[in-house]
Amino acid sequence: MSPPANIAILAGTAGEVRPMPVPMPGPPEPGGLLVRMLFAPVNPADLLAIDGRYALTLDPGAPIGAEGIGMVEQAGEGVLDLRPGDLVLPLDRGNWTSWRRLDRARVMPVPPGVAPEQAAMLRINPATAWLLLDMSGAGPGDCIVQNAAHSAVAHWVRSFAAMRDITVIDVGRRGSAPSEIAAFPDDGDLAGAVRAAAASQPIRAALDCVAGSASGRLAACLEEDGVLLVFGHLSGEPASIPSTLLTGRGLTVRGFTLRRVEARMTPTTREAMAAAIAAAVAGGAADLPIQAVLPLAEADRAIALARTPGRGRVLLDLQAISGM
Repeated sequence: MSPPANIAILAGTAGEVRPMPVPMPGPPEPGGLLVRMLFAPVNPADLLAIDGRYALTLDPGAPIGAEGIGMVEQAGEGVLDLRPGDLVLPLDRGNWTSWRRLDRARVMPVPPGVAPEQAAMLRINPATAWLLLDMSGAGPGDCIVQNAAHSAVAHWVRSFAAMRDITVIDVGRRGSAPSEIAAFPDDGDLAGAVRAAAASQPIRAALDCVAGSASGRLAACLEEDGVLLVFGHLSGEPASIPSTLLTGRGLTVRGFTLRRVEARMTPTTREAMAAAIAAAVAGGAADLPIQAVLPLAEADRAIALARTPGRGRVLLDLQAISGM
């Protein structure tokens, strides 16, 4: 039987990627794990990294891949709560590869009963939505507004907000295709439409995944002392907010990056959040649409498909590497 192979996908140039054979990781160190990676979604953040437009500087010699799921192959000495066969979500980037050696503190266990393909999409978007709601300050009976209504984060915001008795008003791209999500068009009439929809509910916070001029339109929807949380850059433009809105209503603008917020969390707090998310998944909050599952050997095709409009994520099968 031939030894297992390890292939990593690195960012190339001009929006391309480079498949690269890499050495197999050795046995896990004490407190560590050897993980066989199973699936990874092609996320918008991955496309930005491939295009060289990601907000943070990434190591060009490291595999890309913001999230993924793996199975424990071997647990190092001192790891008592995980064993071979358990599913885990790496907390760090570098998931477009077949094998990883990881510290136990840098993974989250996946609860039983969650399909691996669905679990592969649970690392970033649900935690982002959960923590955005925490930072919004909104509580039962309040209302928030969010753009990019058809995104995966928006899906999770709606699910978790319902659990907290928070009303969500959705905003979609102007001219976006009809869907089952009722979203207001992101145009100059947005503030009036959103305020009418909220009726007597105060709009405490706005979640901005788009930036550019969309930031100002969301800010105009807020009550006095409201909070605008900017967590995405889909427009590719700097956030633009009229200063009169900031001074006249006393608004607060905050930036959000999941990894920075998680870095301040203790492992216990982080895993408690993961358990709460898992409970929501068990209650039917998951089952996100999957557009296609393609072999790692067809990473170029998967990236091209992820760039085209379609319902659902494209997943990479990280063990399907024949032909590379």
